[in-house]
Amino acid sequence: MPNSAVEPRPQARWLFGKLPSHGDFVSRGISASLRDELDLWLSAEMEQARAAWGDGFDARYEAAPVWHFVDAQSDGNWSGGILCASTDRVGRRFPLLISAPAPDCAGAVALSAGCLALVAQAFAEGWDADRLNTAPLEPDALPWQPEQPSWALVGEDGPVVQYEGRTPVGVIGRMLEMAA
Repeated sequence: MPNSAVEPRPQARWLFGKLPSHGDFVSRGISASLRDELDLWLSAEMEQARAAWGDGFDARYEAAPVWHFVDAQSDGNWSGGILCASTDRVGRRFPLLISAPAPDCAGAVALSAGCLALVAQAFAEGWDADRLNTAPLEPDALPWQPEQPSWALVGEDGPVVQYEGRTPVGVIGRMLEMAA
């Protein structure tokens, strides 16, 4: 389902994927249809990446960089978030997406950076999905200034890789390719 979305993203913070503190998938703040859409997209991405990397998949997944993304809504509002490698309590690998609403693109970028800090704290402290979805989110600086819905692997000097669209093809494979 490249670069398409059946329904708009929520206008509140939301998350979907796996968290180490849970035994299976978590989702907060999204409809069942959006959850299913994201699951289909990311499951296909994971399958392609596993096929491409074979025995090297696990090590690369654990070292993979984080995707930052910004998304525009039809009403002019934006959202910003991240997609990162994650696992559930028993070690099954599947990414985590978290996003928060913003009034404009610059605000979405700042919230994307804030999501990264929040998820890092959640992983370090073993937070559950409810705590992650309701904890205070502080905007932060990020050397990336897109003007349209985009995804980026951002380094210290700006984006190293950038894709346009809402659900781009190849995001998991590319983050594994960039893994150190």
